[in-house]
Amino acid sequence: MTAESGQTHSNRADIVQRFESPFIVIGFFTPDYATAAADFSANLVEHRLSHHLYERPKLEGGWYTQTRQKPSVLAAARNDYPNDILVLMDVDCRVRGDIEAILNSPGDVALRTKRTAVGSRHALKPCTRVMLLRPTEGSAAFVGAWKAVCDSPMSGSAEYVLMQSMADSPEHYTVGTMSLRYAGMELHDAPSDALIVHDSIRDPTRPAWAARRRFQKYFRKARDAAFRLATGKTYEEKFPKRGRGANWAKEKAES
Repeated sequence: MTAESGQTHSNRADIVQRFESPFIVIGFFTPDYATAAADFSANLVEHRLSHHLYERPKLEGGWYTQTRQKPSVLAAARNDYPNDILVLMDVDCRVRGDIEAILNSPGDVALRTKRTAVGSRHALKPCTRVMLLRPTEGSAAFVGAWKAVCDSPMSGSAEYVLMQSMADSPEHYTVGTMSLRYAGMELHDAPSDALIVHDSIRDPTRPAWAARRRFQKYFRKARDAAFRLATGKTYEEKFPKRGRGANWAKEKAES
């Protein structure tokens, strides 16, 4: 199904649906993620959200290489839908309710900024799992600068390249922060009232990633058991993450 605004640059394998929603969800998938894309589309249809999921070839290289297709997909989407607000989401995200309030996010571009450890210090890292882009010159400049760096011979994920782009770009744009309710946080980290969550696909071509997920699961269990023995509370109850309400741990225990 093509967009109401006219013919798009869709491939035959693209997944396109239009509803009376105030924005268009944009995503992309390589052939090995086609089932995930179809499931995501069904989730968006359930919430009557317009979307265009672009089919893209799987490039030579690992998972990071595939993520660097994000700005080229956004550039294509901006060309296809020049007057619409775009909300980029990974296809392993899930919408759990009305997300129209995501439009309250400020800036030409809105995204989550995630605190990450850098040695003994911390830094803010842009998270591209969910992004809102308005049809502005600033948004176009942001995508163009990001795409230019992704198209250069640089390694790393789309987010790592975006940090370089934002640090070095002479372009002018405003970037706003996004509420954690809409940021697509992992299911085990998301606040209880999150409306967009992320459930990472277990990719058998990434054994290190899968092993890390297993280690994290068992580490959390051991840590919680040790904290409960010593303090009567789990680690999550004693140190709730940013964005989680005071009752989060109680709600999780009761669920």
